[in-house]
Amino acid sequence: MQSAASWSALFHGRRLAYTVLLTLSIGIHALGMHMLGTVLPSIVTDLGGAAFYAWATLLYTIASIIGTVCGGLVTARLDLRRGYLVGALVLLGGSVGCAIAPHIAVLLLARTLQGLGSGLLVAIAYSMVSELYVDVLRPRVLSAISGMWGVAALLGPMVGGMFAASGWWRGSFWITAPVLLPLSILAWYTLPPGESQRVPGPVPLLRLALLGIGVLGVAASGQVMSLGLRVVLIGSAAILVGWAFYLDARAANRLFPSQPLSLNTSVGTASWIFLLFGITTSQATVFLPLTVHVLYGVSLLAAGYITALLSIAWTITALYSASLLDRWVRLAVVLGPLVMVSGGVGLAVSIAHGPLPLLGLCAALIGAGIGVCFAHISSWSIMAARPGESILTASSIPTIQSLGIAFGAAIAGLVANTAGLATEISLATVTAAATWVYQLGIIAPAVLAGLAWRLVRLHQRMQRGIRLQNIRAEY
Repeated sequence: MQSAASWSALFHGRRLAYTVLLTLSIGIHALGMHMLGTVLPSIVTDLGGAAFYAWATLLYTIASIIGTVCGGLVTARLDLRRGYLVGALVLLGGSVGCAIAPHIAVLLLARTLQGLGSGLLVAIAYSMVSELYVDVLRPRVLSAISGMWGVAALLGPMVGGMFAASGWWRGSFWITAPVLLPLSILAWYTLPPGESQRVPGPVPLLRLALLGIGVLGVAASGQVMSLGLRVVLIGSAAILVGWAFYLDARAANRLFPSQPLSLNTSVGTASWIFLLFGITTSQATVFLPLTVHVLYGVSLLAAGYITALLSIAWTITALYSASLLDRWVRLAVVLGPLVMVSGGVGLAVSIAHGPLPLLGLCAALIGAGIGVCFAHISSWSIMAARPGESILTASSIPTIQSLGIAFGAAIAGLVANTAGLATEISLATVTAAATWVYQLGIIAPAVLAGLAWRLVRLHQRMQRGIRLQNIRAEY
């Protein structure tokens, strides 16, 4: 029977610095994502380039996924300390480039750098969880990471709105510097130096290109009107991403752990769960602001905060469930997806007719279901990693989740446009689109619930094997 670790254990000795580094790194990334939407209209008004409005978000998203993919490789070639500094330097350069951008093209290039740097920091933060925290502390620190997303969901639109209202949108990018510089100094003096590893083979440019082009295809599918072209882009993207995984499994310098998508292993099963987490959250939230704005007359700002209920509930339940142990953890892993299913069903049956508080409650249920089990599934995945692959396994978690978010949003957009949203935004088209999106959105959490049962069985089998090995070692 494990003994519970307290929250204060995250702040003892050098772990104080580690916890500050990884939570604030995640916080910078999350705040930047939630803040951009409120300052982007001011940016376009000042710099022009309305035709490239969506690309400021798309390029950042694509680059951040590539950054998270490279996190394990960068850490292996450099070490945690130098890898962190590289990520911080790239992010700082991108943020300063956005702040001084004289033209929309410069801003888009800087946003790409910003995404790459933030993705690296996110992956390195998860690598720190694997390398610097013992098993019993991982659910706590992973829950703290979830907490940063909830804080960012609340503060991001507010802070961005303050800069937009003041007429100084550039300040939303300048604020990164006074946070990143102290963090970089803290990382240099506190993260343990390690020997850079000889990673066989060159930089895997082909696999990175396949992933990047695949994610670009997913993102571009939201910008085209033709239904056939959307299907082709999403299908091609899935093939390219699958090809990247296929090549990676046969490479010496892997970006992902061994058998990352095998349902016969805990790591592979958890990866599918992380993918479905991303799909579920994006399908639940991508059209929710538009739906409640059009159907219920709620302002866009208020609609954004209704959507943020998912992140807030995720944070609250994650912080609560971090103290669970043994059979309660197994119960949480099974129960969480079932709560998600209940929230998805609630949205499907009430999205068109309300009442509005029920929609907010159902969105919160989806977030609560993820929050109650996400940290434990992440911890199990890292624990089950093959020898020498814990960093790759940890850094792959945000990558696979981000891929799920991208594909979930693209599929939701395809369904919505097929239901008539592409023709016009009206009461009838939004009602039809939302109905179809949320009815089909039940599939992902339902599959996820089945995978959670399998993961529990695989974890129990692994635990029995460990106990048997320990008994044999004693004799």
